[in-house]
Amino acid sequence: MEEFLKILVTGGAGFIGSHITDRLLSEGHEVVVVDNFSTGHVANVSDKATLVELDICNQGIVEIFEDLVPDVVIHCAAQASVYSSVNNPQLDARINILGGINVCKASNKVGCKQFIYITTGGALYGDPEYLPCDEDHPIRPISGYGLSKWTLENYLNLLLPDSIHLDVLRLANVYGPRQDPIGEAGVIAKFIHSMLRGKLVTIFGDGDQTRDFIYVSDVARICSMLLEKPDPVVINVGTGVDITIKDFAYKIKECVGYKGDLVFDKSRPDGVKQKVLDVSKLTHLGWKPKLTLDEGLVKYCQWFSKNVDII
Repeated sequence: MEEFLKILVTGGAGFIGSHITDRLLSEGHEVVVVDNFSTGHVANVSDKATLVELDICNQGIVEIFEDLVPDVVIHCAAQASVYSSVNNPQLDARINILGGINVCKASNKVGCKQFIYITTGGALYGDPEYLPCDEDHPIRPISGYGLSKWTLENYLNLLLPDSIHLDVLRLANVYGPRQDPIGEAGVIAKFIHSMLRGKLVTIFGDGDQTRDFIYVSDVARICSMLLEKPDPVVINVGTGVDITIKDFAYKIKECVGYKGDLVFDKSRPDGVKQKVLDVSKLTHLGWKPKLTLDEGLVKYCQWFSKNVDII
């Protein structure tokens, strides 16, 4: 008999968290979303989920956990802007470290069965010593964002008892519906938004920097899969295939029918030159992406043109 769980998703009104929520609801689980709507949107939350508006830094989160007593906690809530983490490291640390510790303490208090931590792979390994980066690659973040996410991962290992099954998902670049084109994260969303508006599209650097992109629904599938796995894991989540930003922009240009030219601003290099994750551990768990890059991009561009105000 299939077991249905009560699952609490922090940041469940955000880009990735809302897709995870939808996936879990579709499988019959009871889902509680905790979000303060600093970047998330009420419209992203299914009416089948229970919604609690609360900042994870609020000490009252323990009371929420005590009232709800979740079986599983999926921690997506975060300050995800690299730019903001450099310019306002206090805010970044407050949300990503102290807020995360609050969620950890609340999970301890109610004795949940499992804690799934959604973190970064792209910002964690810094300038790679080797490619692709596996989970044993030296950790050396070059931004406050990567540092704060890594710090919380260490706190979780320290503070969560063995009775709580900890899974850590280190994500590559995630894209898909509900991604905000205005924020720092989401270069794909920015490109699509500009192209649909007929605006100039500028690529920082020479465009030869490479990234690993994964469609958001595939990330949600992994969270669902981990509910059935008995052993804790730390895994990279990506496709294991990289593409240059320049080539990706040309794919988007073709997809949306953009007639303008791409402009390269070589005075502003875009971070680490090459990033791609080794996803062997994920593959060994029996997972592979359902959508190719081309398929995912078509779906995303179609959604974007119908759902995002391009004026």
